[in-house]
Parts: sequence; C-alpha cells; structure tokens
Amino acid sequence: MQITFPAFYKEFSCIAGACPDTCCAGWQIMIDDRSLKKYRHFKGAFRNRLYNDIDWKEQAFRQYDHRCAFLNEENLCDIYSEAGPDMLCDTCRKYPRHIEEFEGLREYSLSLSCPEAARIFLSRKEKTTFVTIEKETPEETYDDFDYLLFTALMDTRDYLISIVQDRNLPMELRRHKLLACTHDFQLALDKNELYQWEDIRARHQSSGVGDTFLAKIQKWTTSRTDPVTYRKQVWKAVIPEMEVLRKRWRKYLHETLLPLYTACDSEEKFTSCCQEFLAACPDWTIQEEQLLVYWIYTYFCGAVYDDQIFAKIKMAVVCTAMIHDLAVGTYLANDHHFTFYDLVSICYRFSRELEHSDLNLNEMERLMDEDEIFAFRNLLLI
Repeated sequence: MQITFPAFYKEFSCIAGACPDTCCAGWQIMIDDRSLKKYRHFKGAFRNRLYNDIDWKEQAFRQYDHRCAFLNEENLCDIYSEAGPDMLCDTCRKYPRHIEEFEGLREYSLSLSCPEAARIFLSRKEKTTFVTIEKETPEETYDDFDYLLFTALMDTRDYLISIVQDRNLPMELRRHKLLACTHDFQLALDKNELYQWEDIRARHQSSGVGDTFLAKIQKWTTSRTDPVTYRKQVWKAVIPEMEVLRKRWRKYLHETLLPLYTACDSEEKFTSCCQEFLAACPDWTIQEEQLLVYWIYTYFCGAVYDDQIFAKIKMAVVCTAMIHDLAVGTYLANDHHFTFYDLVSICYRFSRELEHSDLNLNEMERLMDEDEIFAFRNLLLI
C-alpha cells in the first residue's frame, strides 16, 4: 500500500484548549461502532457520564448549546482526561487528518477546517510538495476501479499543480491555464478518448501562455458580464443551495460581503480594492496558490469514481475566489486592516460549511457541472 501526504503533514499537533474555534463545537460528532462498543462496556465512575451523554440511537455525542457534551469549560475533552486517549472515537482521534482512498493508495491531508492546520498550511512560503511511502497494510480491492483512468488523473494532477505553482506567471494566467487544460481533458473523457490525454498535456505544455493562448482568452472574455456582477452571481448561485451548519454563517457572509460590494460597484472600483488589498497583504498570491493546491490535491483524483474532472477544478477556482472576496470584504470592514489570522479564520469557517457536509460538497459539484453561471467562459471572469 502506498501512502501519500504533504511534506508538512507531520508538523500538525492539536493545540487543544488554545484553539480559537474548537472542533468539538458546531457540528454533530458521529461515533464509530468499535468506539460505541468500548463506551458501552466501560467500567468505572465515568461510565454513567458516557451512558447519559451519548445518543445511542443516532450514534453521536449529545450536544448542549452546540457543544459536545464532553467538551469542558477549558475547551478540553473529558473523555480524553477521564478515560484516556485510547477511548477517543475515530472521528476525534483522526481529525483534522483527512483520507482519500483508492486501490493501492491512500492520500492523507490536513483539513482546512481546523484552525491550526489552516495556520500551518497558509503560513508556508515554499511550494507545497508531497511524500509517498510504502506501508505494509492489507490492501482492499475496489470493484470496477478504473486503474487506467486513475493513473491518467494522477499524472494530470501533477501537471495541474505545476501550473498553479509556476510563480513566473501572474495568478490570473495560472487560473486560465488550469481551466483550459481541464476543460480539454473533460471533453476527451466524455468522448471516451482517454488515449488523447498525453497529447493534450503535451500541447498545453508546449503552448504555455503564449500569444495564441492569450488571444483565445481575450476572444472568450469579450463583451460578457462584468466581473463584479459575475462574482455576485456566483454567491447568489451557491449560498441558497447550501445546508447551513452554523447559525451565524449567512449573517457573517452578509456582514463581510456587503462592505465589498457596496464599495466596489464597478469593475474599476473592484480592481482598485483588490490591488489595494494585495499591496497591504502581499502574501495573498502565495496563499491563493496554496489554496488551489489544497483543493486540487484533496479532490481531483476522486474523479476516478464519478468522471467529474472539470467540476472539481471549477470548485477549486470558485472556492478560492470566494475566500478572496471574504478576505477583501474583511479588509474593508476592518477599516483597511487585515491580519494573517483573519485569513486563517475565513478559511476554516468556509471549509467547515463546505467540507463538513456531504450534501454541500455534492451540491457544489452539481452546480459546477450543471449551472451555466459556472461555464468555462464565465469562469474566466474570476
């Protein structure tokens, strides 16, 4: 079995009570069968607490005021302190470690929804790299696993990440190239012409972002909706379809985006605000790169199960753009002041609403695939 993980993966260590937004609050924590059995047969004074504060029917910890029943006033876990670390359920023991499973390969990452993981990830200035090791573990066989497609996806992902990490290019051109490549890959897969992928990749590598490519981009983006109107349409398309996990989420979006779209009611004003934000927060370009790499690494190869190549890259671009808008909105709302920890907060809050709901992830991907708002030429406006 091969195991792949980001080079910084092992830097993570839970900061427990010092966490600014504990993972033990805000959503329901499900309990695996093995842990439920351990809780049911636990001996000692803590047994009654376990029995009373577990919803055995739902297989979840009870919540009080949206906090896990075992989360104490110091934001520490009573199960950990009273029963020991071995009594943590799978969810609590593994989080924020995220695993994507494929035949012969497991890919590990740190979830952006964890404040400490987000801090580690966003503070990195160097390009993200990945480590692959061999580990002796029982391998599972997946029925109908398309290994040929998976190999093509792995090779393609390497190329896509190299595009995103090409710091010789402006980020706008990296995004355009990313979208153009995956648009072509998706067309080939839809036609059952997987054999063309190497030729497509070679063509894009040789053409780069030269005059021919730039002319096509210019042609595709002529006489269309202005970028400010388009970004508003993106929010209006996505948010009403999303399940709300935290009560204040939509109020937070309103309070953060209103200053942005009030101040930036034209393309010129929006561009000016973005340039001012970038001047005040020069690390944003690298952080944008890291965010794109995060979404691509975590989700792209999952297309082996659903063929949704382009939708996954669209989601990467759109999610990063939405985080950008929240960052600029926060900058304006805070009287032109923005800190690194403001960005960390935006990212983990956004991730918690999207990535901790299968319904939201599935709906986001459906929108990317079906809604005309997210058509290729429209996304070039971001």
